Order: sequence, then structure tokens, then C-alpha cells
Amino acid sequence: MEKSLQSAIDFPKSERDVPQITLPDWEPHILVFACHFCAFAAADLAGVMRLSYSPNVRIIRLPCSGKIDHIYVLRAFERGVDGVFVAG
Repeated sequence: MEKSLQSAIDFPKSERDVPQITLPDWEPHILVFACHFCAFAAADLAGVMRLSYSPNVRIIRLPCSGKIDHIYVLRAFERGVDGVFVAG
């Protein structure tokens, strides 16, 4: 009995044990909260250098990323964003 219970709650040993299903044309929608003086300055410099990034990444400039309220991160997921990146 104990071995069957243990095998029922065991997690996969590696990522290869978990089947992964991805659609060929799917791209995640990423929302970036960027600090005005640090991360947003780097993103702005990338634009000046004519570097491109995926159009499914949206950057929101904040005065300070340290003061972001957790409700904004949760609300982004509620509205369908696949990932949130807080950069400071």
C-alpha cells in the first residue's frame, strides 16, 4: 500500500518525463514593468541602436520598479498576459 501511494505522488524526475505541447505559431505575450532610470533607459538605448525585439513584448515605464504593487502583476495575468517581467 505504501509503495502505491508513493508512486502516486512522485513528481517527474526531469523535464523530459513531462509531455510538452506547444503550438507552432504560438508566442507568449510578455508585459515588462521597467524602472525609468535603469531598465527603461536600457530599452530606450536599444531603440536608439535600432535593435529590435518581439512585438509581443510590451514595456510600461514606472518611476521606480521597487514600488510596484502586486495587484498590477496579478491583474496582468487575469487579463491574459503569459509572463510578467519586473526590471529595475
